[in-house]
Amino acid sequence: MNPNRLYEMSPQELTQAMLHALVYHYEQARTATIAERNRHLRQARELLAKLHQGLHDGGGIISAQLDELYLYMAKSSLEALIEQDMDKIEELHGLATELDKTWGEAIENARLKPVPAGGNRYENYQ
Repeated sequence: MNPNRLYEMSPQELTQAMLHALVYHYEQARTATIAERNRHLRQARELLAKLHQGLHDGGGIISAQLDELYLYMAKSSLEALIEQDMDKIEELHGLATELDKTWGEAIENARLKPVPAGGNRYENYQ
């Protein structure tokens, strides 16, 4: 990805790019050698830490649920790395794939909602 593109992305697009990368690393970990699997699992944990840092306290229940999910996935990634547990890697790949898909749908739905005339699309955010 072009480094300049990162500065042009909205927070939602940046999150989506990180989720795509998360899916990629779990996918690669499924078939990689032990050394490469460990590298991909470590990179997945780094992405999860960044996603976790990006959560907003005012995000309500969704933010709280993502917090729990990211922590669970980070813990499970470490367990998969230590135990070389392929079933856990498969589970993590499935969770990341579903999260990536759901995030993409949410972004698309947000784009389709019209902003009321004369309104500010950020007026409901505090």
